[in-house]
Amino acid sequence: MDEQAPHNDHQKKELQKQLDEFQMLSAIYCNPGELRVDDYGCIDNLTSYISGETDRLTTKLDYRFELPLLPDQKVQILVELPHRYPALEMPRIVIRSAVIPRDQERRLTDRIVRYIEEEVLERNEAYVLQVVGWIQDNFAELLAATAERKESKACPRSAGATTSPIVFERLWIYSHHLKSKMKRQTIIKTARDLRLTGFSRPGKPAIICVEGQQADTQEFWRTIKPLKWQKIQIKLCETETVAAGGENEMAALRHFAAGFREELFCADMDEDSDAEDQPMSMSLFMKFLDKHRCGYIKKELFGFQSAIDAPAS
Repeated sequence: MDEQAPHNDHQKKELQKQLDEFQMLSAIYCNPGELRVDDYGCIDNLTSYISGETDRLTTKLDYRFELPLLPDQKVQILVELPHRYPALEMPRIVIRSAVIPRDQERRLTDRIVRYIEEEVLERNEAYVLQVVGWIQDNFAELLAATAERKESKACPRSAGATTSPIVFERLWIYSHHLKSKMKRQTIIKTARDLRLTGFSRPGKPAIICVEGQQADTQEFWRTIKPLKWQKIQIKLCETETVAAGGENEMAALRHFAAGFREELFCADMDEDSDAEDQPMSMSLFMKFLDKHRCGYIKKELFGFQSAIDAPAS
């Protein structure tokens, strides 16, 4: 217990730096909508941990800026802070905009990482403000630089060449269990940030379905796979090629058009019980799958088919 004390004290200092920086950012970006936290419960949890009221960290501090970096268009800068930021871990800082292609967003993310590695010399103190300020000051140049890389790769194509098609993908992911609130928040936040649709069922077993552009579903998988799991695997990967610019065709392929949600499928749940500890109601889950035209996945997940999905004899 005593051996853990220095580690805990160091972590508390890092978390306090995160909260102090967020307070400073809130004073600077104080116009309505400029700086938002999706769940203020994360601040309460960090504060309680620092003060010793709880010994469990259940969340990470994450927030988003929404700034007018483009003409008539606001751009989101998403920030997620690991518990050992700033001294030992780097923040995850991602740029999102409806008018910036996803491939370019990824190149922007890589450029931000490079800036932190090369230009942020003092990493014992919080530096999100420095990075966001750099993005604001250099946004036009950053867009031009990341776009040029895309164009340079396209140069050898003939003048009559058509734009590459898009691959739609749906991943069905199965895990032994999912209870950690931090993992659950990461799953929901990552799916929504990538504009994926689908659902997540925490508990035992855990089932996750995400659908969207293949580049985004694969990024989702790369993000959640390294989290600590007893067992996690992709049970089924469905793909279909869509013509470039075929937004309507892409929308028609989605089975969960309402967005990404956490679903529990618990029947007769007590008021004070934790939903993720309750057994899944197979009946509710089957109805949910049928409602969303996904009855075919029953065999992949559980090894059986309902009468409606079974081939005629």
